[in-house]
Amino acid sequence: MRITSSVEYAARLMVQLGRSFGERPLSAAQLSQLENIPSDYVNQLLVRLRRAGLLQSQRGTAGGYLLSRPPSEINLGDVIRATEGRIFEDVCGKYSEGRKDCHHQSHCQVSPVWKRLGLLIEQYLDGITLSQILEESGSCGAVFAAWEKTAAPILRGFKGES
Repeated sequence: MRITSSVEYAARLMVQLGRSFGERPLSAAQLSQLENIPSDYVNQLLVRLRRAGLLQSQRGTAGGYLLSRPPSEINLGDVIRATEGRIFEDVCGKYSEGRKDCHHQSHCQVSPVWKRLGLLIEQYLDGITLSQILEESGSCGAVFAAWEKTAAPILRGFKGES
């Protein structure tokens, strides 16, 4: 998994929109200026986020973009999927789709590691809401609490702990 500039920018835009949740819409130009992201890039990301159902758009002079639901109901996993299509590339899945030939599929000992890692990353990101990010004040408190709740049990299971 790579954190691309698209993912970083989309997350920042969503947090900014979360700050103004329940207030007036923010235009693409306002978002561009607030987050110092090129306006063309902002427009592309807003289209993806709207198509994924994470944003609503309003037309007119007072128009702009709003979150489609409360920040507590939108997580980073949603944002990444809307932006990139998937969170973690299934390394072995690309072989089963016939794009390449893997000679180790029937007895691969590494495949379970990649699958567990993908699950760990997805559950961690799905456990962090925009509200939790907004609640933070320069510390890792809320995000770490989300990790403790979602990812730590998986990691303990992976290490063979109970």
